[in-house]
Amino acid sequence: MEGIKLHYVESGDPSKPLMIFLHGFPEFWYSWRYQILEFKKDYWCIAVDMRGYGDSERVEDVSAYKLNLLIDDIKYLVKELGREKCILVSHDWGGAIANAIRNSYPEIVSALIMLASMSTAASIHEIWNNSKQFLMSWYFFLFRLPWLPEQFVSMNDLEIHDKILLVPGNTYVDKQDVECYKYWFCKPYALTPPINYYRANFDYIANDKYYKDNVPMLVVHAAKDLYINKTVLEAMKKQYEYIETVIVDGVGHALQQHDPDRINKIIRDFLAKNNL
Repeated sequence: MEGIKLHYVESGDPSKPLMIFLHGFPEFWYSWRYQILEFKKDYWCIAVDMRGYGDSERVEDVSAYKLNLLIDDIKYLVKELGREKCILVSHDWGGAIANAIRNSYPEIVSALIMLASMSTAASIHEIWNNSKQFLMSWYFFLFRLPWLPEQFVSMNDLEIHDKILLVPGNTYVDKQDVECYKYWFCKPYALTPPINYYRANFDYIANDKYYKDNVPMLVVHAAKDLYINKTVLEAMKKQYEYIETVIVDGVGHALQQHDPDRINKIIRDFLAKNNL
């Protein structure tokens, strides 16, 4: 949908290659703070608040969060930024959207990095064919319901952010960081648009297309991820001719925040290998 207002944070030289960061649920641009600091030296970094999140426009209708509209948001953003191509760095739901952009518009993607994420086809296949992933995806089913998911996520002062982000012994995410998330998601109606991503995009049949486009693609899996099983990597390898996968030990779903030094090196090494 052309004309929707997207908020983003930028850093770096606009004459350098464009790197766009797409966050997941329940986050906003701030989840990329460590990557922005690292990559602004060599790239024009744009960290987006996805449709319905943060300071971006909140559309009311559930249908406004269909995947085809979410990918067009980023396609038009690249155009509005005056570029023909970009590097997509993504996490969670942002990864599903970035992957769909790569499938639909490979000509605008120089490279795709997906952190703790999976393609929609791999997600559908694993949920219905892998009992472990089915159980790990319990929230997919909960979030299809009306009003109840909003009540669940807002319980105990948005405790979901504490559970995802606060890890004993980790020094990269503290309570002040968590309060940044709670500040946004405690606002009236702030939870419904993000949850509408799940309501609008549930499916039973996976697309079995095989992609041969030579788009450099890296999928990084967190070994301690509570929401994505590592078997997703094998499912995705069956979809793409050009794909690399990495499993990072000792980290959970919010890996780019919990171990930014290691994740940034993985990203940088991948880009260097592909002359990007």
